[in-house]
Amino acid sequence: MAIQVMWANPEQTCVRVTLQRGWTWNELHRAIQQADDLIVSVTHTVDLLIDIREAGGLPGDFMTRAGDIFAQGEARPNEGQKIVIGAGWLIRSAYTGFVKTFGSQLQGRPFRFAASLEEAQALLRR
Repeated sequence: MAIQVMWANPEQTCVRVTLQRGWTWNELHRAIQQADDLIVSVTHTVDLLIDIREAGGLPGDFMTRAGDIFAQGEARPNEGQKIVIGAGWLIRSAYTGFVKTFGSQLQGRPFRFAASLEEAQALLRR
């Protein structure tokens, strides 16, 4: 499987999703469900780190499929910060477009961006 989902720390306050080259949309949907299952398995706030540094290029249908993912579901009551690690300008620009298009559905679920794991961890500490 080209996507791994796991607790990022022993305290279970952060889930890390790591995408590797060759991931598929079906794997991403399963990974989202796995992350959701971990988040709701505890009562305290859980942050989410999405590491795409080794994910490879974007699929041709990225805009459509990612928009569908952003448009579905609601925030979990204990869902914390969501930080994407390694997003280039294209993904950041696409996210800006998604916010404009799906703003009401993304309310309370903003994504933040970091270049490295260390930067993401620093964002979580703030």
